[in-house]
Amino acid sequence: MQAESAVEIVRASLALAFPTATDEGLTRAAELVLRWGSEGVGVQLEPDLAERMLLDLIAVTGQDPGEFEEARAPRTELTYVRPALSRAWSRTSETQDRLPYIPRPPERPGRGRFRRGRGGMPD
Repeated sequence: MQAESAVEIVRASLALAFPTATDEGLTRAAELVLRWGSEGVGVQLEPDLAERMLLDLIAVTGQDPGEFEEARAPRTELTYVRPALSRAWSRTSETQDRLPYIPRPPERPGRGRFRRGRGGMPD
């Protein structure tokens, strides 16, 4: 598959998630999703890291975070996940917030692929 085709496929999916995002933001976010995928992030994407990545994509797309939260399905205390305090993917110019980049997050109880754990859920 050509890189341009892959970007367009990912961009179309992101446009559904971020309907008021800028065109440039959607294209940039699609390129990043493909880059992060090539970095192997998918095998590490526990709920807390997924939430952090979502916040990064909101920043990159130019989507208003408040507007996104309003459209998001309601979350309860049991379904709320705190964003990770680190990233397992490369930073962007939009995400220079001093969170550490940890290529392979350390194992901890509840973190790991398909483990039954609380991930980043509040205690």
